[in-house]
Amino acid sequence: MLNSFYRKMLFLYISITLVSILAISGAISYTMKQMTYDRSEKLLQEKVEQVEELAKDLFDSSIQLKDFRKQISTIEKTSNVRVSVVKHPKAALDKIQSIGETPAKLAWVEKVLTGETVTVRSNFAQNSTAKMLIVGRPVLQDSRIVGAIFLYTPLQNIQGTINGINRAIYIAALVVAMLAIAGLYFVSRHFVKPIQEMSKTAEALALGDFSGRVPVRGKDEIASLAGSLNRMAGKLQKVEEGRKRFLSEISHELRTPLTTIRASLQGITDGVVEPEDAKEYIDVSLQETLRLTRLVQDLLELSSFEEKKVQLTIGEVDVPELASLVVTQLTMKAKAKQIELHAAADGPYVAHADGDRLRQVLINLLDNAINHIPEGSSAGIRVRVMRQERWIEVWDNGPGIPEEKLPYLFDRFYKADESRNRTGAGLGLTICKHIIEAHGGTLHVESGPQKGTVFRIFIQART
Repeated sequence: MLNSFYRKMLFLYISITLVSILAISGAISYTMKQMTYDRSEKLLQEKVEQVEELAKDLFDSSIQLKDFRKQISTIEKTSNVRVSVVKHPKAALDKIQSIGETPAKLAWVEKVLTGETVTVRSNFAQNSTAKMLIVGRPVLQDSRIVGAIFLYTPLQNIQGTINGINRAIYIAALVVAMLAIAGLYFVSRHFVKPIQEMSKTAEALALGDFSGRVPVRGKDEIASLAGSLNRMAGKLQKVEEGRKRFLSEISHELRTPLTTIRASLQGITDGVVEPEDAKEYIDVSLQETLRLTRLVQDLLELSSFEEKKVQLTIGEVDVPELASLVVTQLTMKAKAKQIELHAAADGPYVAHADGDRLRQVLINLLDNAINHIPEGSSAGIRVRVMRQERWIEVWDNGPGIPEEKLPYLFDRFYKADESRNRTGAGLGLTICKHIIEAHGGTLHVESGPQKGTVFRIFIQART
């Protein structure tokens, strides 16, 4: 029955509401009951005072007994009360007798005749079973107690008033409860519906459908949760798209060398290749194997950076000295293409970095420049110092990179110039960016047609 969050919440809200309404109604009913009894007692007290004045007139012979009875009868009819007057047994009033019914309990009479007031709920006469609200008070004459007055009214009349009040209270409580239940139903639906939508979206995410989104309404915690789920779905969608793109790209990168190796070995095995040409085919297969090895190593390294598993050996690195070392290392390759390399520094620059990793970045960037610029061009590394800022620039004066290709330059397997980059897998710049970001630095590129290309590296300097 309560197998859903919505039903559980609705049941809990309705239970709390009903219990609260019942408790409030009960408290109001009890309070009104007490107030009704108190009001009835107060009215009886007022009537007792009125009857007491008449009784005093009777006991001092100011009025006749028949007139007293007549006035008492009028009070009884108009006020729905009964009056009983008891003469004190020691009072010298021979002409006056007790009026009305005799109280069922002598203790009440004795208590009143001693000067106390009596207020009880009981049957008044011995032969009566009707419950009464009874008020008794002594009658004083010359500071002496000469009698007792009892006024009583049926509790049934008071209870009828109380029942009417209770009926109104419980009808009002029922109406409020029905309105509250209806309100709770719609309110709980309002709150649960987004949760149900999030549940469906989460189930779709678990099944691999990352396109679903949850409508975000308002600015409360549920809206915040919906927004978080949407952001998670968006990131998962990007991860899935990246995974598919990665599989497509890696399949493309692996297909060519594997096809070359297979064709070469198949040709040798089938005897199609002449013995004198076999060595050349074996060399081609070996080069492709080495290329695959480098690709696998780059993928492993990139995966380590993406999973934050790379441990950097941070130390003080003399950047101008490192730049000169990298330029020297690549000078022979540049001379073979008639490219002139330069190393320059505006001033000292000691960086907090992993020297080997930073050297890897500079070699990769400068080597890319050598591979992509035409013969007779220039390239190099500049260490820039301006006030408190320091950075590294790897530059070339080649044809530049088209502006539309710059946003994708650091993507995996992206090659800005496929015609000139047949050996690389397109992972070098991606790895360079991860290395610099692992240092807490940034790597930017500026380029344009016939304007050359500049890669700027910002890494924290020693203070």
